[in-house]
Amino acid sequence: MVKSAGSLALVSFALATLALSGCSSGASDMRAQAEAQIKANNLADAEKTLKQVLENQERSSGGNEVTIAPTLNALGNLYIKQGKYSEADDLFKRATKLQHQAMAPQLVALAESLNGQGLSLTQQGKFQAAEQTLQQALSLREDNLTAGALPIAESQNSLAQVYFQTGHYPQAEALYKAAQSIYEKTSGVESADAANVRNNLASLYFAQGKLQQAEPIFKWSVSIFERASGKDSLEVANACNNLAELYRAQKKYSEAEPLYGRSLAIYEKVSGKDSPAVATACNNLAILYRTQGRFADAEPLYKRAIAIYDSNSGVSTQQFANVLDNYAELMQATGRPAEAQALRAKANAKIAQR
Repeated sequence: MVKSAGSLALVSFALATLALSGCSSGASDMRAQAEAQIKANNLADAEKTLKQVLENQERSSGGNEVTIAPTLNALGNLYIKQGKYSEADDLFKRATKLQHQAMAPQLVALAESLNGQGLSLTQQGKFQAAEQTLQQALSLREDNLTAGALPIAESQNSLAQVYFQTGHYPQAEALYKAAQSIYEKTSGVESADAANVRNNLASLYFAQGKLQQAEPIFKWSVSIFERASGKDSLEVANACNNLAELYRAQKKYSEAEPLYGRSLAIYEKVSGKDSPAVATACNNLAILYRTQGRFADAEPLYKRAIAIYDSNSGVSTQQFANVLDNYAELMQATGRPAEAQALRAKANAKIAQR
């Protein structure tokens, strides 16, 4: 089942070293003088020197520039030598706050890249690496943005995807609901972002067999996405696919088929006819046909899905193995046990590559 994770671009990144611009040579010279006084055991004179440096810097900068941090640290280290631990702690806290504020833009940008990387790892089935990466992105955003900021909701939704895929349903549900709350308060209840998270939450309910809870949300998601994103959007395709999956589970085959067909057509149009999303849609529609005994309709769809996965090295090995297993069941049902066995062996080999 396709779960809406939003479009992403994997961005390579490098965190640049933060330059302490504006650090005057006079302050540096005076700190060097204080260091020499400390080595000569003239701690009282060193304290006077460092306090003078700090006073000069505060007068020129207003006391809120990160260039003051080295002086705060130097004076804090001196206070530790003097046993003035409380005073030292205050200075280090002030230095940390100034440095953190200066680095916040870089850290927020880093979190965006990490979130994209984590989503990519999730789609490849590399869940342990994805979880670590997305946890880091969420922590950076929580530490550097105000509570309720939209990027925090994005990270919560992304991390919830990993927990969903790995069967950690309570953790996934809590994160989905937290993200949903932020999106609804900030973007509106009927926004595409809020609908996206609700669609994912409905997918979670579906996976747990809570079909009555999932169905109205899937229906609602389709209508919201049509209005907010356009009738031929990926969001609509995802929601149609998920609603079709639910109808198939309920054996409402006539209702499921047009939804599968619509999602497949959108994926072909938006993502390209050889995209992994098309392969997933082909597999899902083929399952419907196989369930109905329409083997001749199902087989070319399985073949197409396998061909697409074969040509896309970055797809999840689990997804690929699932399609192979599904096709093997069709082979078995149509009296081709040797071919079914070969497909299952290939599926096991794919799983072993993880």
